[in-house]
Amino acid sequence: MILAAPFEQFNCKRFYDVPYVRTYRTRMLHSIRQNDAGFGLDFGVVDELVSIKIIESNIALYRFELPQDVGVSIVAQVVEDGSFVQHARATNRGTKRILLPYAFRLNVSLNRASYGQLTEGFIGGPLALPLSQNCLRKSDDTTLRVQNPHLGAQLFSALHVNGESFDFREVKDQDTYDAPLNVLVTGNVCIPPGETANMHASFRLLSDLEHHEHDCQLLPSKILDTILRDTTPRWKLDDRLSTYVLRRNVDYILANCTVPVSASSVAVITDHVALPLGWNRDNGWQVRLLLETHANINDLIHLQYVQHYEEQIRNVARGHLYWVFTKAERPEGFWHRSYLVNGRPKDASVFQLDQQCYPILELCDYLDCFPGDIEFVKGIMATGVVQQVLAVLESKHDTETGLYATEETPGDDAVEYPFHFSSHVLLWRTFIRLHNLFECLKLEPGNSVPKLDEMAAELKEHTLRSFATTRPVCGKRMFAYLTDGQAKTTFYHDANDIPTLFAKEWSFVSSSDEVLIWKNTMEFGFSPNNDTGFCNDGVYGGLGSVHSPGAWTLGYFQELAFAASMDDAPAMQAAWTKISAAMNWDGTFSEAVDPKTAECTSKAWFSWPGAMIGALLIRMRINGQEEVLLGKSTD
Repeated sequence: MILAAPFEQFNCKRFYDVPYVRTYRTRMLHSIRQNDAGFGLDFGVVDELVSIKIIESNIALYRFELPQDVGVSIVAQVVEDGSFVQHARATNRGTKRILLPYAFRLNVSLNRASYGQLTEGFIGGPLALPLSQNCLRKSDDTTLRVQNPHLGAQLFSALHVNGESFDFREVKDQDTYDAPLNVLVTGNVCIPPGETANMHASFRLLSDLEHHEHDCQLLPSKILDTILRDTTPRWKLDDRLSTYVLRRNVDYILANCTVPVSASSVAVITDHVALPLGWNRDNGWQVRLLLETHANINDLIHLQYVQHYEEQIRNVARGHLYWVFTKAERPEGFWHRSYLVNGRPKDASVFQLDQQCYPILELCDYLDCFPGDIEFVKGIMATGVVQQVLAVLESKHDTETGLYATEETPGDDAVEYPFHFSSHVLLWRTFIRLHNLFECLKLEPGNSVPKLDEMAAELKEHTLRSFATTRPVCGKRMFAYLTDGQAKTTFYHDANDIPTLFAKEWSFVSSSDEVLIWKNTMEFGFSPNNDTGFCNDGVYGGLGSVHSPGAWTLGYFQELAFAASMDDAPAMQAAWTKISAAMNWDGTFSEAVDPKTAECTSKAWFSWPGAMIGALLIRMRINGQEEVLLGKSTD
């Protein structure tokens, strides 16, 4: 994946330098916070507050005031051909003619996405990066072209002022290595009293093989007027912060995290900047938010916008199933740790048990949401992939303990012992759901596969027996994190271990003793006793992960979801305070935050926690618990 970014490409010599990887993941966010120059229209430092309204998933409206009583509105839009366009209007509200200075910047670098990971695999290793060279040339007097000859990418840019093409003849050629270009063009536009100046800047990123049509994508005045006037909310209860979080995380998935690979295939990535890869785990929960939105759409979205969202959600969910079952490569029969959008595995052959479950669960959820698409689901089943994955799972089955081995945890960390608790909860649910799917489709699992309902029952029995144990320090019964199936265990809980949270909801634990063991496990996870998983260093401390210090937004989600399951109002409000503090200005979430300030410390945009929080907010709205987050009584 190629990015046009206002900062340098990842340093290819530092893939295993974890502090550098973590810092680079926040480069975009830091650039915004430090007001670093990027590319596009620039009216100077704005002293007043900037109003930002995200109207559609592809349209944002910025409003601010400049000296001399000038009001500026900028519509930033991604248009159908993939171009990014800025439409600016500067209105002179004063009584005198003014000369408004403006700048056009092209501080940009064409970078290959680094795909740098905190848990970089040593087998196979990082994906080699091409040389970073940015060459600025003029296609003609009115069009600038940036090219990285080693990447096979080019960026075209043009500027119109009051409908006239800007003349770039004085812009000199420029070449940079391992750094963005530094291009600044300035001008002045005369605006009589009561009149408006219009400026349009466009940027289009293409491969070297694609031809660029000379078109600045000028937005017709009537359409621009409509956008500037249109304040009609698309979502119900639009004034609530919870609605903003839900809406923005749904839109983030639809607009930034879905990549059409073909007419029928859609890849889903977890973020659009730092690590644009697909994980079955993350993608499963992302699609789940979309399906939950679709299932409750009349309670969430105003009628005139329902069809728009329904069509997008169905296309993405269906396209991703087709991608994961037919395009995602499985050289050894199982799904890999993570994927490039072309379906190629990013990492070498490492077996993660939970990653095998999510596409199957996603298929079951899809049919629940779209029962009329039964023939499509049958077509996916006819590929034989499900049976192949079941065969791989059987090869990981330890007949002595009845457990299933994994090589890594859901946090991409190597295991000390081969059997991992939350992955077994998820596998049990997968067997149950897949059994129901076979019955719904009137299909037979095959002679080589035992009855799935029997497999689920046996797995639950063996899991409860092997993982339920007493933690010596406190004497409480709880579920171990890892076990060898005999006597050796580890006690830990991680923000990535979502299935443990859902063990009660899914009825994996049902008896009073089982529920108590589960409750003890969760309470341990949210306490300093979980010494390598819980961050207790500030007011925004919380559940995190062993390989990334700080509190994780996934941990905040778990905290809110557990409090909601216990109907604990003070705990719900406390968790919501952390979530609100950690939220980015655009309603999305980072991976990890500083426990003292709640500011991002790793991966500024990360769709998975936002998907979890969004789906939870839907449930809390439906069952009335959202009122607790708003500080209202539910009595």
